[in-house]
Amino acid sequence: MPVSDDRPADYDLAECWDPVANQYVDALADLDEFLRVCAELTGFDVPELRSTGMADEHHRTTLAHQVRDEHALVHLWYVGAWPGEAPSSARAHDQGLVWRTFHAVPPGSAAPGHGSWAEAPRSAVVPDNGGERR
Repeated sequence: MPVSDDRPADYDLAECWDPVANQYVDALADLDEFLRVCAELTGFDVPELRSTGMADEHHRTTLAHQVRDEHALVHLWYVGAWPGEAPSSARAHDQGLVWRTFHAVPPGSAAPGHGSWAEAPRSAVVPDNGGERR
């Protein structure tokens, strides 16, 4: 998955060459660059990524890993966890882009409200009325 059309095919997100310093530097060390790249990869724009409240935490998580690729960054934003690891926080899971993608609420993240147990769920089959839908 290429980052953009104007970058070389062998572009590595984890590092880029700085000819002035004659060394490799971290391409994602800058938060704004990190968000720009992530917006391009996820399909959400930078303000949408910032609105999750996870920009700083996901940036720190990314910088903590030596090996990075596009798939890991997408996974981090959509699921709230680095691949193969648990979410960095409950908030990271709850703010995952996967929930925004299909307009859902993460299970267990929002209380349904006092007395909600007294009402049947929408479109539920209620056994006492012959299987009719409500």
